[in-house]
Amino acid sequence: MSIQGATLQTYIVDKEGYIEYPIVGKVKLMGLTRIEAQEFIKNQIHPAYITEVPVINVRFKNYKVSVLGEVARPGQFVLDNEQCTILDALAMAGDMTIYGKRDNVMLIREDNNGRKSITRINLQNPRLMLDPEVYYLQQNDVIYVEPNKTKAKAASIGTGETYAISIISTLLSITTLLVTIFR
Repeated sequence: MSIQGATLQTYIVDKEGYIEYPIVGKVKLMGLTRIEAQEFIKNQIHPAYITEVPVINVRFKNYKVSVLGEVARPGQFVLDNEQCTILDALAMAGDMTIYGKRDNVMLIREDNNGRKSITRINLQNPRLMLDPEVYYLQQNDVIYVEPNKTKAKAASIGTGETYAISIISTLLSITTLLVTIFR
């Protein structure tokens, strides 16, 4: 894609955190934020390789989040915009069902060392938007909406109870039918 003579290039970050950049060679980006990576690449090529200050824009190509649990359409969503909020992600998943706990949504996030952390979020708290650490999602975040007590209680009725209820209702139906016929 060309825009006024500039070419948009895509580079894949390998598992060690490097990209292969033309002229410069391997550039390590692991551990850098998006803004830090932009500045680092710019400093690698200017003024050593080009005289004009380049415009470098680093974006995630496969920015994705997962929304699971009590939502209409659980799944993994690929995003075009890195400024996705927790509310945006829930909207993409078709919103929470009536059985979802709005005051105890889990945000599961992985840090640079691969450790996962769980943050509990109260979506009914108006101050949620003032906390950018949880309001704005990051690459590979997982949102899990827990079921409320009503849903959990309904799910706890096992197949044994369901089977017993169907046998009892069948026997009652047969008894009612026989009483009606022989009356």
